[in-house]
Amino acid sequence: MPRVARLLSIALLIASLVPTIAHADRRYFVRSYTPYLAPAGTLELELWTTALSGQGDSTNTAWKNRAEFEYAITDRLTGAAYLNFVQSGAEESALRFDGPSWELIYRLAERGRLAVDPAAYLEVRANGDEVEVEPKLLLARRDHRLVSVVNVIGEFELRQGLSTEKNLELTGGLSHEFGPVVALGVEARYRRAFEEGAEDPTLFAFGPTLNLQTAKIQVSIGWQPQVSGSPATSGGLNVSDFARSELRFVLGVDL
Repeated sequence: MPRVARLLSIALLIASLVPTIAHADRRYFVRSYTPYLAPAGTLELELWTTALSGQGDSTNTAWKNRAEFEYAITDRLTGAAYLNFVQSGAEESALRFDGPSWELIYRLAERGRLAVDPAAYLEVRANGDEVEVEPKLLLARRDHRLVSVVNVIGEFELRQGLSTEKNLELTGGLSHEFGPVVALGVEARYRRAFEEGAEDPTLFAFGPTLNLQTAKIQVSIGWQPQVSGSPATSGGLNVSDFARSELRFVLGVDL
């Protein structure tokens, strides 16, 4: 994955020149969100790259890329706008624009007041006559240097106001901070698609996550190989509906 390696090398070089300090909104995981938001007035640029390999009969890699501008409206509410791009694993396929997205995250309680810290998340993506709505419940708990998180996610794809695709996803992770710069953990993902007249495809993936941060920059990397899938099409995996593995890279820069 040379593209990801180049991005990581550049980010680490820049990060090494900046003093370190902990981010309030540290991205411990590449899929799961925490309810720990940045202070009001914070503006951040995030660049996402996801490599999906081994789906179907293809040995090529498909790519999903996002550019996000996130702004902390208050200490409890952040908003973001995304530009989404995709590139299939087909030979000589081109990168194409996949529509914009808008996101809101609202922290439901002060940190530490409840047994777990909650937040509500809503993302809407538009692409022509297709609209995708993605609500999430974010739950996390911090014990000193240990952070655990669970996200409950729904996905609803609408065409002309009618639901055409429904998905349920659960993600969770555990990360440990090794000082202010490095956090290392694991993250799991379960996904189920609900399809009429067919067996509902499912996926379970699990793998490591790494976060590196400085005062202005943070880098998150996560690799999630598929552990099991249904209906199984190759060695207990569902590579017809899902990738055999995903590698995600997120670069965040405070502006």
